[in-house]
Amino acid sequence: MAERTTRSLTLVRHVRWKLHIVGHHDAAQSSFLTSSWRASSAQDRADALACLARDARNRVLPRVSGPAFALATRLRRAARDHDEAAGPFAVEADETADPVVQMRAAVLLAHAALRGDCWANT
Repeated sequence: MAERTTRSLTLVRHVRWKLHIVGHHDAAQSSFLTSSWRASSAQDRADALACLARDARNRVLPRVSGPAFALATRLRRAARDHDEAAGPFAVEADETADPVVQMRAAVLLAHAALRGDCWANT
C-alpha cells in the first residue's frame, strides 16, 4: 500500500466534517464532497476508504439500499476480517469506480464510526 497522502487524509477530514455539520443524509448529497471525490485520484479515494473502513470495522452501518451501502458493507467486512499482522488495511485503487458511489460509501462508513463513538460515551 502506498503511504497515505495529504489529499487522502483531506478527503477523510472533509467527510467527517460534513457529516458532523449536516448529518448523514445531507452529507451523502453534498456537492462539495462530490466534487472533492471526483477531483481526487483513484489511489487517494482508495486510501480514504481504507481509513474510514478501518474506523468502522466493528460498527453497524446505517441501513440504506444501493451500491454505496453494498460497497460500504464489503469494505467494513474486509477491514474487520483483515489480519493486522499482514500490515495496514488497504483498498485497491479502482480507476473505473464511480467516485460518487465511493463518496457515499465513505459517508456511511464515517457515520458508522461516529455513531459507535457517540454510543460508547452514553
